[in-house]
Amino acid sequence: MPLTALDIYKILPKTNCGECGVPTCLAFAMQLATKKASIDACPYASDDAKATLAGAAAPPIRLVACGPKDRRIELGKETVLFRHEETFYHPPAIAVRVRTDQPPDELRAAWRCGDGTSMNSPT
Repeated sequence: MPLTALDIYKILPKTNCGECGVPTCLAFAMQLATKKASIDACPYASDDAKATLAGAAAPPIRLVACGPKDRRIELGKETVLFRHEETFYHPPAIAVRVRTDQPPDELRAAWRCGDGTSMNSPT
């Protein structure tokens, strides 16, 4: 879960030195919360603060890659919860591989949903 600016401010050194390019630590925390700055800009940030911020910025879903290199589909590794917040780097995808050398009855039997019904059966 992303940290708020106040959560980030609590773990910053609160020196208000301005060496990060922002006049106060609270303003720097706001920049960090909106992903407009990096914690590396603060020369006085502790290793614990850096680790906490790195953990909070980590994507909640690990990256899953499928397919050959030239047609690879990547899903996950996103921190975006709503489409309006940011562009998805790995857009959702779905793929179905159908064998054409099987009779139609065998194909229908292979297409079973999780509840046991066939995909072409009425619900």
